[in-house]
Amino acid sequence: MSLAAFQSVLARLILEPEFRDRVREGEAAALQGELTDGERERLRRIAADPGLDVNRTLHKGFRLGKLRSLLPLTCSLLGSRALTREVAAFWAERPPSGFYFLPEALEFCDFLAARRVRRKYLREIVAFERAALELQRARFDEPPPQLVHFEHDPAALLAAVAGGRRPRGIPARRCLAVAQRDASGAVQWRIAEPAA
Repeated sequence: MSLAAFQSVLARLILEPEFRDRVREGEAAALQGELTDGERERLRRIAADPGLDVNRTLHKGFRLGKLRSLLPLTCSLLGSRALTREVAAFWAERPPSGFYFLPEALEFCDFLAARRVRRKYLREIVAFERAALELQRARFDEPPPQLVHFEHDPAALLAAVAGGRRPRGIPARRCLAVAQRDASGAVQWRIAEPAA
């Protein structure tokens, strides 16, 4: 018996609905490994328990809450419907690999950039928030400056989204925003014009 093996399968039952369904249906291959027959039976009963769906809902809500707190501008710009769609696609493609949410938020930024979601200003907002997260992630060493290319006036764009307004008619302004941490660890932005 291996406690780690049992806990790993238990976590998968919460995180992976397809795996849970295979275990519920008694698929023998789903529970191979270092488990005893008693542990396999316990896991099958857990998979069939309706309470498991409650745990899954709580887990998803917690993950979504962390994305909303780490990427508030991105989530606001996407809106509820598009955010729900993109998060579902992201989670289906990339199940959680750890308990740290900052790396997951960075992966979500990369996921959105790769999908080329058609939402005006999204590329700039995602790049802005991703740069700020990169500076947060580097806790002990000095992170390199983060560069964000803007096609629209960053002050007007960020003010609109941060104020909860749908940005419309933001003036074009090709520029490069540069972010660095100061001596106290706070992120400082400056604008270099025009963008290279």
